[in-house]
Amino acid sequence: MTLNENSADELAAQLRISPQAVSEAVRRGLVSFKKHRHVACWRFGDTRNGCLRRLDGQPFRINGEHVKALAEKRGDAWHSLIGLDDVFTNDRREILLVTEGSKDALAALHFADAEGSLSDVGVAAALGAGVNLRTEDIEKISGRRVRIFGDADTAGQETASRVGKQLVAAANEVQIFSLAGLHCQNRSLVKDLFDLSRIDCDDFEANRDLWSVTDLNSKGKRVSVLTNEHEFSFSPLLLPHVSPEVHGFPVYPVSSSQELRKELEELALRSACTKRDTARPRRWQLNRDLKAVEKRIARELNPEELIPTFDKWYSISRPYLDPKKTRDDYLAKFLAELGKVRVPTGEGEALRKALEHVFTLSVAALPILPGIVEAPESWRRLAALHCELARQSANGTYFLSCRDAAKAHQGLNKDSANNINHALVRLRVVDSARIGDPRPGGKASEFRYLLPLNGAIDFQPQITTKE
Repeated sequence: MTLNENSADELAAQLRISPQAVSEAVRRGLVSFKKHRHVACWRFGDTRNGCLRRLDGQPFRINGEHVKALAEKRGDAWHSLIGLDDVFTNDRREILLVTEGSKDALAALHFADAEGSLSDVGVAAALGAGVNLRTEDIEKISGRRVRIFGDADTAGQETASRVGKQLVAAANEVQIFSLAGLHCQNRSLVKDLFDLSRIDCDDFEANRDLWSVTDLNSKGKRVSVLTNEHEFSFSPLLLPHVSPEVHGFPVYPVSSSQELRKELEELALRSACTKRDTARPRRWQLNRDLKAVEKRIARELNPEELIPTFDKWYSISRPYLDPKKTRDDYLAKFLAELGKVRVPTGEGEALRKALEHVFTLSVAALPILPGIVEAPESWRRLAALHCELARQSANGTYFLSCRDAAKAHQGLNKDSANNINHALVRLRVVDSARIGDPRPGGKASEFRYLLPLNGAIDFQPQITTKE
């Protein structure tokens, strides 16, 4: 393909979306066309952030890797939302915010065109699920209404919820639109807003919410409204009860206390004793499961939730427990051990899978550290471990002890790994959400990875573009 006056139409045809949507993106300065690596590309971005894709829809091939998109910014700048300059300049009061990329942003304009709101709504986009909103972006959204579209999977909904909580104190209203359970025309599950433009006709007819994707006044069962208390005033749709590889129990958004109680009861049943002399390991497994729930819902379980869970476990386990010990003896052990859990269910497996992945990466595929192009391999391999743990995390945070960090490279020990982790924090590769306990057996440090997570795009050096 070559660049000419028909490039916008070519992009619309290639993506099979409204030509008017692409033209509006061009008019707003969000889409432009240029050559990169000797091929015709389209750029989605503004003066603050952007990314490039090939106009023919094919991936770039860089260092032997297939890369679908190239981010222009790294580090903290990568987190800038694209489109807020247009929102602020034109004082658009309602914003469609997509969390994972350029094609979803064009899909938002596609639906706005279909619903007659193309000239009214604003569109803002993050380049990936690892986004952490900058203060200046939150200020630009202040006083406006926002509808957030995350990917349809659990991680996508967690991202939408996390972004929503960052905005809820500033915006007039924050909504989250769920895409869970919908199908494309080929009957594959809808993964994101772009896939929604290929929705199956039966799903479209059965879901009246989809007739008003861009209308923030429409609040059906797929729309959740976030309040300052971080509670949903509308119930989001539940994802199917599936068991991801990194968890030993179903993971889904909890929309009511009743559903949470049901989940806790199932965990108690699963960990109940079925033979004598197993109380300690079965109780410990229950506590690991409960810690994983706390991590997912981003709060500690309260006594009204913990005590009924324990009572269910105790009542089923009782025939196999020590008759010399009372219920209160076992309750005291249960509550005491809950505070000692260092590795919630799923995280040990997550570390093993992350290390296996890191060991397969070539040096060329390791993350490029901001400001240090020729960083030691041990630094870059440890950064890759952080990246993979973040990719597996439902809410973007993860635990990593110094001893486990040292496993990323044969030349590391716990002390050198600790020093490198501090260096990665300084370089804004990771953020330390919680400093671990220095004593042996203490809690591991909690981190959040700050660089892009979406595939090989993470590992490319910065691209300089000229507007």
